[in-house]
Amino acid sequence: MKGKILKLLMPIFGGGAILLLSGCAVENQHLAKLPLFEAKSDVIPGLDPPPLRKKLIQEKGKKGATASESGREILVAQLVYEYQTSPDPNMRRESVDSLAMIPHPDRDRYLREILKDENPFVRLSALEALSKTFGGSTEDLIALLIDRMKTDQDKDVRLAAIRILGDVCPKTNPTRKDPLGRKIAVTREPSAGTLGETVITELGNLLHDRIPAVRYEAMGSLQKITGKDYGYDMNRWLQYMRYTNGEVPDMPSERSLAEKMPSIALPMFK
Repeated sequence: MKGKILKLLMPIFGGGAILLLSGCAVENQHLAKLPLFEAKSDVIPGLDPPPLRKKLIQEKGKKGATASESGREILVAQLVYEYQTSPDPNMRRESVDSLAMIPHPDRDRYLREILKDENPFVRLSALEALSKTFGGSTEDLIALLIDRMKTDQDKDVRLAAIRILGDVCPKTNPTRKDPLGRKIAVTREPSAGTLGETVITELGNLLHDRIPAVRYEAMGSLQKITGKDYGYDMNRWLQYMRYTNGEVPDMPSERSLAEKMPSIALPMFK
């Protein structure tokens, strides 16, 4: 008998529970006052919510781009303080982006210090900013990029440094001709080579990197700097590096039109 009564009451209790937990029940002004249904706010007294903080940081960068010298000093100091005190890497990245917008004599120094940040995405933002706003010489910028390319523990930061090297490095062709017009290999010693040749040597070393993406990006930058069209043919790039080092007598042939056709034709059939 008790079992039958329980079976009859179960739908009633179930329906009540559903109504209690549903949105309609929550909208009831009495239930809404209960702790279980009380609306929660992301506003913490004394602390701006993340969207507002992000907006304020961005506004400082925009103002600093056209501010007076004294105004820039204040805004840069505020952004540096925001970076140094924020535990949120997203806010630190916003500080970096805004700092890069403000002309300031110490901007490069601040951004270089930020390259030591524990978060790879913050370091990536600082590296991208330096590549666009660096006020020093090309040699100093390239040295900085090579250092990041070789020492950073994060793959994405390394890839960015390699890509930027291909964009900022002077274009060069590390081959010369003897008095009879014949091509000869160039000495690959950094002290004897040009800046571009030094970068080519460093990128060539990455062709043996254990990370495929690093090897791929290195070939892309080598193509930008040397003007050689070997695509992403690892064997040709390795032969090219051996040629420029004087290890083999022949430079590899560049890609023929037939070899280039697949990369041109395939998108048409997608």
